[in-house]
Amino acid sequence: MREREVSVKPGLTGSGNVQSGTAGSRRGERGMTLIELLIGITVLAIGMGGVMVLFTTSLMSNNRSKSDTSGTMLAQTVLEKIAAQPANSAATFTVADCNPSGAVTWTIATAGAATPGAGATIDATTGGIDFTQAYSGVTANYKMQYVTCGGNGRQVTYDVRWNVTTITANSRMITVSARPLAMSAGNSKNAALLYAQPVTLRTIGGL
Repeated sequence: MREREVSVKPGLTGSGNVQSGTAGSRRGERGMTLIELLIGITVLAIGMGGVMVLFTTSLMSNNRSKSDTSGTMLAQTVLEKIAAQPANSAATFTVADCNPSGAVTWTIATAGAATPGAGATIDATTGGIDFTQAYSGVTANYKMQYVTCGGNGRQVTYDVRWNVTTITANSRMITVSARPLAMSAGNSKNAALLYAQPVTLRTIGGL
């Protein structure tokens, strides 16, 4: 019985095919790895950008909350001092701030007047203090630029203004507003980051 001879042509061996396929796969894998790296870097960059936006937003939100709290406490202090006096009182009080150059003592006037009242101008639309009025235009002792206490540059200056409007012989409307001084037009570089709505408090006093 004769054995059947099988000829194998060079270059068509199984091992040759496997080697060729393996080399091609490796070249393909190297290419895909580079593309995947570029995609990963792009996704990471986009993700980090989103995190930075959230981080900045969080800082601004915290700053607004702090400004609201400090402004409210400051406005309430002035409001209570005025409201504690009789409607016809013209008494004055003093309060010292924490100015790093030396504490400044501010005088708080409590005397009222018929509409539009004594002190800062009232905004007819909102009923709050009109901050478009120049600080220099507000009657003396019905305004102050109070510097809050705090170390390591954490002190904030507040523009505080108030109006006392006599309603009757025994009553008057007291309006006090406070806002960070950085919100004024002269501090436009910081206005966006430190922006917070002015805090406005109102009460009827002298009853």
